Amino acid sequence: MLYIFENFTLDPDRRELRCGATAIAMEPQAFDLLVHLIRHREHVVSRDELIEQIWDGRIVSESALSTRINTVRKAIGDTGAEQRLIKTLPRKGVRFVGEVRGAGQDASESSDTADAPMANGGPSALQSPEVEIPNGHTQAVTAVIPAESVPRRAVAPRAAAAIAATGLVCFAVLLWAYFAHSAQVEQTRANIETAAKLTQIAEKINVISREDYQAVRALGQWAVDLDPNNAEALTRLTHVLTTGVLNHWSNDLANDLHAADQTLQSAARIAPDSMGVRGAQCHILRAMRRFEVAIDVCSEAAQSFPQYAFLHKEIGYNRLMLGQLDEALAEFQEADRIAPDSRLRWSWYQGAGLIYLMQGEDLKAIDFLSRATLEAPNTGHPAAYLASAYALVGRDQEARDALDHYMKLWPKTALNNFGPMVGTAAFNNRMERVLKGLRLAGLSE
Repeated sequence: MLYIFENFTLDPDRRELRCGATAIAMEPQAFDLLVHLIRHREHVVSRDELIEQIWDGRIVSESALSTRINTVRKAIGDTGAEQRLIKTLPRKGVRFVGEVRGAGQDASESSDTADAPMANGGPSALQSPEVEIPNGHTQAVTAVIPAESVPRRAVAPRAAAAIAATGLVCFAVLLWAYFAHSAQVEQTRANIETAAKLTQIAEKINVISREDYQAVRALGQWAVDLDPNNAEALTRLTHVLTTGVLNHWSNDLANDLHAADQTLQSAARIAPDSMGVRGAQCHILRAMRRFEVAIDVCSEAAQSFPQYAFLHKEIGYNRLMLGQLDEALAEFQEADRIAPDSRLRWSWYQGAGLIYLMQGEDLKAIDFLSRATLEAPNTGHPAAYLASAYALVGRDQEARDALDHYMKLWPKTALNNFGPMVGTAAFNNRMERVLKGLRLAGLSE
């Protein structure tokens, strides 16, 4: 018997659960629990029934039972909050409520009951095998032969006809199962193609605003949901989650950073040495404030992918966070040499401009920060740094204009909470000059 629900196929005989073509690993008790719930989906399965059937009546704690149920839910993409497939009914038990398509047979040999007449002259019967049809109910195809009215020599031909009829029913059910499986395979193929297209769309969006971040995050999550084995989609989702954390576009920094880490691990299992995965590793290490480790990982990756400007941009920002300004500036310059037409150019312009501002080279800072603000006007921070540089050279009106632009994007900002993230003590010391300029531009305490 095969049971098919959503994108999953359950084969109790082979003890396999598959999502499309991918086998899902399950521990034995969790697998048995899923099989029992699906086979008895017409009613609520009580706690006592589960203990009797899965644990052979042994004493089992409530937490152990709940853990197994949660394990099953996780394997089939369900949750205790959603309960899309497995529903808990308080004080009653659990029930599998998903739509199940199944096909198979429970073979039983036919017998010539005319050789053993029933008591009280009752009829003798030829019983066909039971067949599970798509709605989950079991029916039997039965040819009833009255013992007194049918000659003994007529029993065998009629039995053969009944067996032939049963065979046709079984063949029809198996044929239905074949086409159902083919439809499942076709759906999986369609999901993979759609996920690839969504990832291509997301790649074309330059994430330079909160709105861009939200759009790309939604597209990335959709692609991963459709095809969880798409390393490119997983990598793209990791990047956008990390960008949300670094720029404070995320509404839950800790959970989104954890989600990015989990997504990256999935991508690394599929394509550990790909350029995208290596870049995502550099990116997330900076969000975790592991600056020195990030520099090592990025530098090693840059040896394998010398034309990947993103890696030099990341090394630059990690060195900036460590207060290593000259080394950071060299990395930003290298990124610009490799990819002068990159849509990420604003990010290393911002980094270089900030370094010049920290070093007191305000005119150079204004030049680079103006370019960054022009290319990524809705990011915000380039405009804030530009306001500081303008104020420090006495261009007060331009400083106020740049600060007004920033405050429209980040209206709750003050001097005590300014900055996309916190660096080391060396970085924070360098930021004092930037904050001085912002104070002159009019940013409140």
